[in-house]
Amino acid sequence: MHSIKYHVPILLLLLLVVFLAFNRLMSTPLFHPLDFAILQEAHSLSQDPTKMFLHLGTYFSQPLLQLAFLLEFTLFCANQVGFIAINLIIHSLNAFLVYMLVNMLLARREIAVLAALLFALQVGSYGKILMTVSYLEALLLVHLHLLVLYFLIRNDFRHQGRLSSPYFGLALGIFLVAGLTMTSTFSLLGCLLAYKFFFYKERGRRGVFSLNLMILISVGVLFYLAQHRWGYQSPVIYEDTSKPLQFTWLSFKNIFRYLNLMVFPLQPSGLLERANPIVHLVFDIRTVIRVMLTIAIISYSFFGFVFGSRAVRFFIAWTYITLLPFTGITTAADWLNLKHLYLTSLGFCVILSAGTWGTSSLLSVRKWRRLLPFLVPVTFVILALSVTYQIDDQNRRRGREPRLINFRHQIEQLCEEDAGGAAPTVLVHLSCK
Repeated sequence: MHSIKYHVPILLLLLLVVFLAFNRLMSTPLFHPLDFAILQEAHSLSQDPTKMFLHLGTYFSQPLLQLAFLLEFTLFCANQVGFIAINLIIHSLNAFLVYMLVNMLLARREIAVLAALLFALQVGSYGKILMTVSYLEALLLVHLHLLVLYFLIRNDFRHQGRLSSPYFGLALGIFLVAGLTMTSTFSLLGCLLAYKFFFYKERGRRGVFSLNLMILISVGVLFYLAQHRWGYQSPVIYEDTSKPLQFTWLSFKNIFRYLNLMVFPLQPSGLLERANPIVHLVFDIRTVIRVMLTIAIISYSFFGFVFGSRAVRFFIAWTYITLLPFTGITTAADWLNLKHLYLTSLGFCVILSAGTWGTSSLLSVRKWRRLLPFLVPVTFVILALSVTYQIDDQNRRRGREPRLINFRHQIEQLCEEDAGGAAPTVLVHLSCK
């Protein structure tokens, strides 16, 4: 009962903040061609749900995801409000898990609350992951991975990592479910390994490669082999590059390009083309800014590992580990997808929160001056919401294109056929191009 009174108000606060900040996304019409293809697939599954187990070769053909899309299609059909509301709810739950995880590792509730609020307001990832039906996959995968991390770490803290603990059973069960989604499973295992290494003393000096971790690694390898054999294979950005060293170098550069993007969210895009002259002026000196940011990032990472607390070291490691699955895979070499920063931004939010509270405590005797450090996270919140709303405005313009209006009409016709009980005579083809 004490835990409910202690933690549930934070969950309600995060839900309120997320829906107040991003409720405008629910009024944006469906605009992404892939969303229409997913809804058409869901309509097909509504006629015969067993089809989700007959193929494992497309972007959204994992059974768990197909079931989720089928449930959404059954509930909302072509109503974008319901789809985006589900995204916002899952995002709020993810922010709450951030709070629970940070509170458990740092034992500082104020840092955990601020980190969760920053994550909820999309600091570092800029809201793109909330905007489409298809991104439910990434939101759901992050939710499952955070649950696995929380239960395993709680099992270490409360039950000395025993396999007989209900927390390990829950973690293993959720990990098995998470394996039905697309990969970044090994980034989860990497974060677990980093936790066991950095919190070695708190864990009772038990071995880093404990039996529970080895079980998860074995399951992860089996899922990887199965996915490689039957599942969807993301295209490699540098697939035409034959030299492994060049591939490695470009992938390494992408790590810092993504970290720069988290702090300085400017890159070539349609959004930038419509920006005001001041933004273009800043973009013109981007090389200098990015060099300085890269130096600052490397410097903070080095000194954070050398002089920082165990928690700071862990979340620095988290930031790099969660980026690795995306450094060599994207659609274009000169453009990075903001949605890949979703889980990575967790580390940034925690570091920003810890730094803000730490600096404020040093100024505690300075009355109002102790509030000055909070201007930094407030600035990032304003930046995050500004970028999110601009992306949303761009999506609204896209949604008014005749091709996409026609797609929405086709989905609405499928919904009317389902409501009337008549089977469609022609399966509508929606191009994802």
